[in-house]
Amino acid sequence: MILRFLLLLLYYFFKVLVLLYQAIYFPFTTFRNRKALAFKGPGIIISNHPNTMVDPLNVISRTPRQSFFLANASMFKNPVVGFLLRYLYCIPIMRPGKDQKIKKVDNRKSFAASFNHLGNGGIIFIAPEGGSELERHLRPFKTGTARIALGAEAEKGFSLNLHIYPVGLTYEQPTHCGSRLYMEAGEPIRVADWQEAFEENEIQAVKDLTEHLENENRKLLIHTDNQEQDQLLYRLDRILQHDQPVSVEQHYDRTQQLLGQLKILAAEQPTAYQELVEMANSYRQQLKAIKQTDRGISRKGKSLWTIPVLLGWPVWLYGRINNFFPYEIPRLLERKIQLYIGYRSTVKILAGALTFPLFYWLQYQLAQWLLGAPFAGWYLLSLPISGLLAWVYARHFLPRWEGFRYRKWAKQHVKEAADLEETRKQLAAVVGS
Repeated sequence: MILRFLLLLLYYFFKVLVLLYQAIYFPFTTFRNRKALAFKGPGIIISNHPNTMVDPLNVISRTPRQSFFLANASMFKNPVVGFLLRYLYCIPIMRPGKDQKIKKVDNRKSFAASFNHLGNGGIIFIAPEGGSELERHLRPFKTGTARIALGAEAEKGFSLNLHIYPVGLTYEQPTHCGSRLYMEAGEPIRVADWQEAFEENEIQAVKDLTEHLENENRKLLIHTDNQEQDQLLYRLDRILQHDQPVSVEQHYDRTQQLLGQLKILAAEQPTAYQELVEMANSYRQQLKAIKQTDRGISRKGKSLWTIPVLLGWPVWLYGRINNFFPYEIPRLLERKIQLYIGYRSTVKILAGALTFPLFYWLQYQLAQWLLGAPFAGWYLLSLPISGLLAWVYARHFLPRWEGFRYRKWAKQHVKEAADLEETRKQLAAVVGS
């Protein structure tokens, strides 16, 4: 009883930390139909999985109830980590060819634990894709989610009233602090609707439910056909967003509309589609070669020396200096260890959770030694505030600085600038049509 209470406190302590990091790392988040996750009774929450450990936390933190996680068995290999994960609401699940070097694995214990948890009215989060890839493309679902859902219902004679709740995650710049995130919850899926199919043919029912889950989840996110299309969509979308910035929700809807147009063009006019791909690639390579940005071209008419820029510079400098090490060390670490790109945000978040408290404490101790307690306290308070203001200042200044750099370059390269802007104009005409 005492252990359960302590684990409950620990769960909500970590939830507060997660909400804090989300407010910092994903400050512009929109969650459409969030009320769908405020459900009662047993439930399985599923989502796409592009951004490793960040995804389940972004979803589960938005539910008012406690949730268990179906986690990769490889994470439990370390005895200490495995012990903590089991007591922090994680159920290990093995993946063929990944967590064991065999084609067939035995997950009966994991399934039994899942059945028991759901049978007692609990919640489980599952990423049915089985792994994480940083792409805007929903990969085929594994059958585990459907097997667990139907198995749990079958144990209760299909009277459990278990529902599956799909959630879509769409990150605009998933590895960057300050990224915009769009989330959408779909309509709940009643597992008992597959009772007759399950009693007739269990294997086919699992396949049918898995396919249904995949189709429903796909409706809730940006789903490109391939990497080439994803890159084309991103490049065209950036032009549109730089010229006509809109809110997170409006941006998602507009991107879906643009993606639909690209898919129609690819199907009906493949030659024109390929020419568009090559034009977008050429435009990107030109920008890269001259070390300029599309945002710079879009903001070339904006003045650099505005009143906020001039008055805010001392505040930015103070915040930048006093937050330099806790901010830069996670970024340096993420670059140096050269992990798969999908882990970048996870590494920076975890590293920042250590560096910011550590350096703030060290800086406070130094200020106390030099200035005394009252001044040191005010100095400590100024650290997160100045860091936030420096970040806000940078968001105002950097687009103008890029515009200033481009203007300077264009004056020295008139012909090249004209050709570059003509290419951009043609690409903008596509997204504006």
